[in-house]
Amino acid sequence: MPFVPHRRVVLGALAIALVPAGAALAGGSTKVAMDEFTLKASPKSVTAGKVTFSVKNNGSDRHELVVLKTSTPAAKLPVSGGRASEKGRVGASKNIAAGKSKSLTLSLKKGHYVLVCNIPGHYAGGMRADFTVK
Repeated sequence: MPFVPHRRVVLGALAIALVPAGAALAGGSTKVAMDEFTLKASPKSVTAGKVTFSVKNNGSDRHELVVLKTSTPAAKLPVSGGRASEKGRVGASKNIAAGKSKSLTLSLKKGHYVLVCNIPGHYAGGMRADFTVK
């Protein structure tokens, strides 16, 4: 076994001790269930960091998940051409076929987000949800 100076061992242990508790747990995961015409997230809030959305299309139509960072409530986004404004878009999972699932991982900062299916007419039909990152 090679000789390791005592100082290196102590400094290595100190560096490990300085990592904040729970640092590896930042972010989280959320299940998103969709069908005609609902979109439900559970849980509705997570901690800032890497967030994974596990999206399941329980419907018979194609859907998508678009994640928007905005202070506007989910039901109040501007609409044009049957689609909600995607101002503040941070990511999306497109073309989720009926009965299929997809995963979307994003680095999210603290704030209010809106989750929508933005296929024309789907947002207006009710496929939207408020989401919070703490």
